[in-house]
Amino acid sequence: KTKTIKTMPDHRLDLGEESVAIVGGGLVGCLLAVYLRKHGFKVAIFEARSDPRAAMEVGRSINLVITSRGLHALTSVSPELAQKVMDVTTRVDGRTLHQSSGETVYQAYGPTSSYCNFSVSRWELNKVLLNAAEEAGCDIYFSHPLAHIDIPNSTLYFYLFDKNESQLYQKSVIANHIFGADGGGSRCRQALKGLLYNEGNVPNVSDVSQPLGYGYKELSMPSHAETGDYLVHRDSLHIWPRGSHFLMGLANLDGSFTMTFYMHEQGDISFDQLKTREQVEAFFAEYYSDAAALMPTIVDDFMANPVGFLGTVFVQPWSFENKFTLAGDAAHAFTPFFGQGCNCGFEDVSILHEILTAHRRSQARIMGCGDDSEVAPSALDMANILKEYYNSRKPNTDAIANMALENFEEMMSKTADKRFLLEKDIELLLSDRHPGVYVSRYALITHSLLPYRLCKGVGEVQTSILNELSENMIDIKDVD
Repeated sequence: KTKTIKTMPDHRLDLGEESVAIVGGGLVGCLLAVYLRKHGFKVAIFEARSDPRAAMEVGRSINLVITSRGLHALTSVSPELAQKVMDVTTRVDGRTLHQSSGETVYQAYGPTSSYCNFSVSRWELNKVLLNAAEEAGCDIYFSHPLAHIDIPNSTLYFYLFDKNESQLYQKSVIANHIFGADGGGSRCRQALKGLLYNEGNVPNVSDVSQPLGYGYKELSMPSHAETGDYLVHRDSLHIWPRGSHFLMGLANLDGSFTMTFYMHEQGDISFDQLKTREQVEAFFAEYYSDAAALMPTIVDDFMANPVGFLGTVFVQPWSFENKFTLAGDAAHAFTPFFGQGCNCGFEDVSILHEILTAHRRSQARIMGCGDDSEVAPSALDMANILKEYYNSRKPNTDAIANMALENFEEMMSKTADKRFLLEKDIELLLSDRHPGVYVSRYALITHSLLPYRLCKGVGEVQTSILNELSENMIDIKDVD
């Protein structure tokens, strides 16, 4: 008797000509989709999660900071989109350092109130951008975790469950171009690495992931029970530096703060050593008694929420021919200690937009078109566009990744060092006395569009200047 083997049904979706499939419906994927629609592409987003707009996501999300690069990318789409984002943010003018002695030190981000950032919940921001992508005409497919990607043939594969038939089925999606925007643990990046290694003729292929050895937990500080007011200053990034670990807080719109606790994953003082409620309560009473007094659910939050992973990803190259490229964390995940994660990802998108625009204008001249709106996406040399995008972004994303690691050390331990605090006071004084001449590295990164690699070089010069000026000095009053 012949045994019948039941195969998995295959559902095929061809997105058609001038189409783009984006893997990942997070922040960068959604903004990228909106921009590509502006360039005339047919766009479909495939997101592993169910629609995040249906229920608030908690437990593993660090509040984000929007700075000049992110605002520029949003405004370039439309001022209306930028305003919708601004409506769900809170202003951050500087940082307040809570020392173990109980003393607090406030450091403004710049010499005037214009030097400010904006705190936003990742969930709130993702909702706004998903809506924008839908309004731009993008198709969004939720609950589509990527199983496999055939990059040379521009095909995505998903294994999905048919509830009516009670069986798994394979869904294949064909597009002209695929963008991988599926985050730090990107399956798209893994597929690209495998393809390029198998090709054997692509030079300098690398995919290096560097775990930090630290993790984080999301905690919370509620608003005042009676008045609904903020329990600490709303317009600050709050940091409790404690040497090998620290606590950080950013305001939400409802009067609460999202608190994030950073610590070694393993070791004498680590997440691995805090396993019981009694151990957690004793730890925070010893190191963070002032903050813990304002956080009634601190032990519950700590026990319930998972330890988030922190690390840096360095990848090269990002693309394959005209078929595929990476964007956002999938291309350059890095630690959150400069508040530039989503800003850098948004800048990827705005730089790609600038390159696409330049190529469209060039093609319009070649074709003798009246303006570049007459140039169809199929007329563009996407292989060269993606190569130019990579060459523009790679040195800058490497630079901010390394600066974020430097800022990690600063936030954890240097913010409790008197020499460091003096240098910051001197820096603010220089910025105030010589506006436009002396601009701190932090201000260049967060309040300008100067490429990250140049910001890094300027910062190295500034460090030597501040070291020299603070030598043998105790107080800012000693500066003439």
